Amino acid sequence: MSSVTENILEARNISKSFGGVKALTDVSLSVRKGEVHAVIGENGAGKTTLMNIVGGIIKQDKGVLLFKGQNVVFNSPGEAFKEGISTIHQELTMLPHLNVMENIFMGQMQKFNISRGLIINHHRLVKSAEEALKLLDMSMDLTKEVRELSISEQQQIEILKALSGEAQLIIMDEPNSSLTDIETRHLFKIIGKLKNRGISIIYVSHKIDEVIRIADRITVLRDGRNTGTIEKNEATTSKLFNLMAGRDLKENFLKTNNSGQEVLLSLKSASGKGFSEISFNLFRGEVLGFYGLVGSGRSELACALYGQEMLTTGTIEIDNKPVKINSPAEALKKGIAMVPEDRKEQGLFMEQSVLFNMTISHLRNISHYNFFIRSSLEKKIINEYLELLHIKVDKIDRPISNLSGGNQQKVILARNLMVCPRILILDEPTHGIDVGAKEEIHALIGQLTSRGIGIIMISSEMPEILSVSDRIAVMHEGKQVGILSREDATEEKLIAYATGYGHDIL
Repeated sequence: MSSVTENILEARNISKSFGGVKALTDVSLSVRKGEVHAVIGENGAGKTTLMNIVGGIIKQDKGVLLFKGQNVVFNSPGEAFKEGISTIHQELTMLPHLNVMENIFMGQMQKFNISRGLIINHHRLVKSAEEALKLLDMSMDLTKEVRELSISEQQQIEILKALSGEAQLIIMDEPNSSLTDIETRHLFKIIGKLKNRGISIIYVSHKIDEVIRIADRITVLRDGRNTGTIEKNEATTSKLFNLMAGRDLKENFLKTNNSGQEVLLSLKSASGKGFSEISFNLFRGEVLGFYGLVGSGRSELACALYGQEMLTTGTIEIDNKPVKINSPAEALKKGIAMVPEDRKEQGLFMEQSVLFNMTISHLRNISHYNFFIRSSLEKKIINEYLELLHIKVDKIDRPISNLSGGNQQKVILARNLMVCPRILILDEPTHGIDVGAKEEIHALIGQLTSRGIGIIMISSEMPEILSVSDRIAVMHEGKQVGILSREDATEEKLIAYATGYGHDIL
């Protein structure tokens, strides 16, 4: 058992409730000096609540925190930062109109004040920022405004900001939720460098495969309780899943090929905002995956197919007949439904009820003369989809913001399935949801294709795109650079095509 001197952090018997709902119950966690300690669990397990307590955002109702062997009580994130604890949140806290070095030293600019604090010593600021970059062998234009940077680059600035405050413990809450596979690998290299400098990392995630790769130890939370802490060499996917979900993991999703020869949708030489000269067929019962890096044009293409953006050239055919799709309403009429990438911004009315969010696209079919809602029919249909998709909700009139990410995603799926689409576009359908909900959505995709629905699925997760798709179209800088069959697709080929080096493997 680790002694106090070996642990930089100890959380002992932490409990926290919100409005009578218990978020954490007697949770204990210890983090050793210079280790990467993963905290995993399904959505709603209490991971972020625990990290918010450690990071000084909220206070526990019960229990104690020890940092470097001393009992600590933080009244703010600033107090935690001064003591050496820095938190990098899933939604980054950048000031977009300030430049790189100003963001690195945000809240610490007094270090560079001269003339009674009225003037900044610019030379010293630049030199300090350059030294911060050297710590992790990074290169970046220090004068560039943060709004011009990628999410990956902004995340690097957050890490540099933590180091500038001499952080000894860095909390990373779902740090790769918006990163591509290549950017995630780069993040892991940076974490390795931090570890080599003796800095401790708490890595919060719901992705089992990545924590097995990166963590020295793994603590699992379920329903606000600690269900176990295991060493890396003892960790397996099945063991961690059992601790997370309280049940055994089903065998890896095995895609049944339901694809036929009937062409549902055909895109010919299509160009639009963010993409050009795209051509493909979507067959009945097929999952056509789309893979590519951020900015490759995948989501823009999906928006054009759904009528949110207009094609500048090219044609869309459904059942071998040219069609014009000028709006999402027209897309729905033609049998095309879409689950967008950003469910909160593009897919949900966050302050409205679960009921409202589920039936908003189906009101015509459950109303009298398009005016009075037949509430009994509405509730009957909703209950059918709650059961079909295993959506966990106590009351359907509660705001959808109360649901976990996985259940919110299922509500959007239910809404789109209610309109009985023949073609379903799924843009990052399992983004930000836990492994249990992901397993259920993959199974649902199999059920839908067995009914003949054609699915276009965009995903940045390599294992998902390889296991769920019948064929995979790869995009690079707005161009379609290849379509691979399930049998021919490998991680190496997908990365090569996505980075513009597909010709090197031909």
